[in-house]
Amino acid sequence: MSGQRRWLKLWARTVGMPVGIDDNDKPEFLPITQSDVKKALAFRTFWIVLHVITCSMIIIGNGRTLNVW
Repeated sequence: MSGQRRWLKLWARTVGMPVGIDDNDKPEFLPITQSDVKKALAFRTFWIVLHVITCSMIIIGNGRTLNVW
């Protein structure tokens, strides 16, 4: 399996979307290695932190616009 395909499969599993080898097969959820688990955790952690920062900035900006603070 090529490196790009492996990362695509890892990313798909991270966001909960099943992916197979090609368009004709059924996706398989095989156990993934610990290094892949750590990469998936890093993806998920980044995504959550990005959302928290974005929402905080929106709340702060709206608070300043509405003269709340």
